Amino acid sequence: MAGTNFGSCCEELKEALEGGDFEPLITVGSDQVIYMTVGLVDLEEDEPGLVDHPLFFCPFCGTKLQTPEEVRAKSGAGDEDDEDGEGEKTS
Repeated sequence: MAGTNFGSCCEELKEALEGGDFEPLITVGSDQVIYMTVGLVDLEEDEPGLVDHPLFFCPFCGTKLQTPEEVRAKSGAGDEDDEDGEGEKTS
């Protein structure tokens, strides 16, 4: 199954994760879950917050990266409000 070696499935994902010239839309969080930024939310701070969603399949080659169960275990998510385990986080 998927490990934390994200980017080993294809060169495109590896480049997207390593891109340093811009704010990446695909990132690996401190919880070792790979996320894709799917939106912006207004916060009381100067800059908007990013809405991230776990990425289950590579958007470039289709390789399975992680399962909802793995995301729940890594992130410690156990929300009863989010029964499918595919919740979004705001960073």
